[in-house]
Formats: sequence, C-alpha cells, structure tokens
Amino acid sequence: MEYDGYDEVVRAWIQGVYDSRGNDAKRTLKFCYDIEQYALKKNDAKLLGFAYYYSAETYYLLNESEKFFFCITKGVSYLNESNQWKLVARAYNLMAITAINRGNEPIALDYYLTGLNFCTKYQLKEEETMIDINLGNLYLSCGQYLEAQRYFEHCGQHVKKYVNDDRNNRLITCVYIGMGTGFLFRDMPDRAAHYVELISDECAGRIDGIELLSFRCFKARVCHATGKAEARDECIRLICEEINTDIPIMDIFGDLYEISQLLLDIGNDDAFLRVMGILEPLTWQSKIVNLQRQIISLKIKFYRMHKNNDAYLEAAGQYYELSEVMEKEKQAMIANMLDVRESLERANKKRREIEEANIRLQEKSETDALTRLANRFRLNDYLDNAFERAQSDQTALAMEILDIDYFKQYNDNYGHQAGDECIKRIAGQLEMMQNDRIFCARYGGDEFIILYQNMTEEEVRHAAEGLRQRIMDLAIRHAYSQTMSIVTISQGICYDIPKDDTKSWDFLHAADAMLYHVKKKSRNDLAIGHLADASDK
Repeated sequence: MEYDGYDEVVRAWIQGVYDSRGNDAKRTLKFCYDIEQYALKKNDAKLLGFAYYYSAETYYLLNESEKFFFCITKGVSYLNESNQWKLVARAYNLMAITAINRGNEPIALDYYLTGLNFCTKYQLKEEETMIDINLGNLYLSCGQYLEAQRYFEHCGQHVKKYVNDDRNNRLITCVYIGMGTGFLFRDMPDRAAHYVELISDECAGRIDGIELLSFRCFKARVCHATGKAEARDECIRLICEEINTDIPIMDIFGDLYEISQLLLDIGNDDAFLRVMGILEPLTWQSKIVNLQRQIISLKIKFYRMHKNNDAYLEAAGQYYELSEVMEKEKQAMIANMLDVRESLERANKKRREIEEANIRLQEKSETDALTRLANRFRLNDYLDNAFERAQSDQTALAMEILDIDYFKQYNDNYGHQAGDECIKRIAGQLEMMQNDRIFCARYGGDEFIILYQNMTEEEVRHAAEGLRQRIMDLAIRHAYSQTMSIVTISQGICYDIPKDDTKSWDFLHAADAMLYHVKKKSRNDLAIGHLADASDK
C-alpha cells in the first residue's frame, strides 16, 4: 500500500480516515488533525498533503466552503511535492466545482483543465472521467451543447470499458443525465427521455444518495417537458421525501435549483417551500454568495407571483447587496487561484531541486552495482586526474579496453543471470590486480577499462597478459564461443606520454582501435600501441 512505510499508529490514523470519510465528519477531521500534527513535527509532505486533502474533502461535504479552501490550498502544494497525483487531480476537481458555485466559470475551467493535465500525464482514468463529466456540465451551463456532448460521450466510453463496480452505476448515471440535459436545453425532450429509460434500465436499484436525487430531478423535468404530469408529480413527491440537510450542497445545488424553477412554473407551492426549506439554510451555511443570490432570485420570483410586495422588495434589496459582495468574492477567488499557482510553483521548484540533487547523488555513486568496481562516473573523475598528472609530469599513461569474447552468445544461451555471474567473476580478477598504479572500472555491459600509471610498456604488457591468463584459468564454460570452449577476453591498449594538445579521449579512441584490431584478427589476444598507431589499425 501507498503508506506501508509508516508505523502502526500512523497507518491506523490513515485507515480511520478511509473508514470514516463521507459518513462521520467528526472522526475524519480528528484523524486528519492527528496526522497533520505528527506530519508537522516530522516535516512530512506526504502526510501533510493527505491530511489537508481529506480535511478539505470533509469540509466540502459539510458545505463549509471557507474551511474547504483553506485546507485545499495548503494541501495541493504538499500533494504535488510528494507526487500524490491522484489526490492532486481530485483537489483540482473540487476547487473547480466550488469556483462554479461561486459564479466564476473561467477559473473553474482553468482548474478542470489543470486537473485533466495531471490525469493524462499520470494515467488517472477514474479522475479523468469525473472531471470530464463536470466539464460537460460546465459547457452545458454556458450553452456549448455540442462541446458538452463530446465530453459526455468520451466519459461514457471510458466508464463502460474500464469501470466494473458500483462506481460504474454512479458515473454512467451522471453521464446520461448530462447527455439528456443537453437535449432538454435544445428543446428535444423526446431524445432526453431516452436517457431516462437508459438510467432506469441500466442503473435502477443500484444508485442512491445524490445520484438518485439528481436522477429524480432530471426525470421530473423530462416528464414535464414530454407532458407526463403524473410521472413528474411522482418524482417531485419522492424528491420532497428524500431531500435532507445532509446533502453536499455544492454537488447537488444545480439540480435542486432547476427543480425549484420547475415547481414555480407549475405552481406547486408546497413542494417549492419544502425544497427551499432545505436548500436555503444549506446555502447560507456554505457562505457562497453566488448560491445565496440564486436562492434570493427564486424567492423574488415566488413573492412576485404571490403579489407579496413587502417581501419582494426586501428580497430585491438582499439580491443587490449580495451582487456587490459577489464582486469582492470573485476577486478573492482570483487571489486564491494565484495563491494555489504560487504554492504549486514553489512545490515544483522544490521537487526539481530534490530531483536534481538525487541525480547528482546517483551520479556520484562511484560503485557499479553488479561488479562493485568503479563505475563510469568514477572512471571519468579518476581519468581526468590521472591524465592531468601524466601530462604535467610527462610520464607514461596506458589505457586498456577489454571485453568478453562472444558475450552476446553467452548471454543468449546461458541466460542473463549466468551472464551477470560471468561478468562478476571477470570483475573479481580485475579487482585483485588493482594497486596504486592500476585502476579498473566497468565501462558498461561486458566492457572494462584499466588505467596503468608510471609503468613501462613491458610492465603493462605483462600485467595485461597475466589478466588474460587468469581469466582462462577460471575455465568458465562457453560452448558457444568461436575462440575456445571457455570464456576469454580481447584487450586493446594505448601506451604513450600525453602531449600538451592530447586529450584523454585520444587514449580511449586509440585503445578502442587496438581492440578492434584484435577482434578482427582472432580474439583472445591483446594489442598494444601508441597514439600515432591508432590511425593505422
């Protein structure tokens, strides 16, 4: 699991969040608080992101938008820093929904698209589906029906292909409601009715909660548009029975607002007042001015219809005051978005710094994992220093490149595990010959580099010949070699004194040319030459 590395107490808190989220807000927030306090002491970004996200989610469900934004803004940067991409995408989805409810569609669109970028980059299919559904609803609210349909169709294909549990019923219900609502807005009620039938056939008895309430609102509107008053009224009756103060207002407000409009249109005052009796206090609890203003607009229409002038004028005054407050709230939303962006940029910068530091640490790891010899990074470092000394002191330097004869055939026939063991045994012989004048490194694959310093050409030849003989003495069986029935090596050596214009790469190039000469001629041999000889080989 993602949090297995933590101790038993922390894991218990995390499990407590999972078990209580969505059904026991008090317990969820207590667990999140415990995790937050622990994480602050440990400076643990992963746990802080977790605690702030699930606190924000809980406040979202409690319709406490100010606390939601406080937690989600803090959480996103920690989630990003700790690479918790699924929660990052979900956070952007929730922020977008809240932005829509606050009447700021452009900011919501920015949040949705940012969330989708994370979904695409990290293949978060379920989160992508949720955001696509919400984007479809956003385009519906803006009158972009064909664009909305494109998002809903994409969601439907994904849900049917990848989602096979209860989430399928919830998500496909949302998709069908979105598709049907688009046809309602385009005055095509018969086509909208098709989606009522699809939900009834595919999801009946398998959805509950806000999905069921949303479906009843949609069905009531479709029945009204198709002239089925009795079925419409039955949906309204069920809505009035099922609506309660525990619903997450930010998820269902649009559905209840539309059904309230319908109730006003058909003159069903009792049902209207029942819905408003639930909707209004939840909206005021959320402290979202745009939602409060929409509630007031419904009341204005109701008072006007009933010629209640005093209440009408009072509500009109409230609407005006809320409109002024809403302008300030929009500015606060923009400031919040900028704060989130700045937090993310700080988190990204910190993550980049950590990644760069890790790369540097990895590069500076001087030992090859398989052979325990020096790796290429250590070789480059050592070669630079050795070359500088030889060039400055005008002393001899020799570079040897060796590889294992017909190693590909060995690997292919004996397997990679045997190939690794072969490389390790060769490396063991190189390790034994190292001293203050001989340095050995693994260059990559089955290639090794040996540097000889302050040695005569004859001493270098003797050391190289001795190595070749010791490897043959290992008698590692190689039935697929075209040289001998045991593992052998080929060696190319450049021996010279580096001049002022000589580069270390020149030695490498010359040694490689010598190795090529050996392999072209026979293998299981060595060739030693000088810089000037390289072009002749």
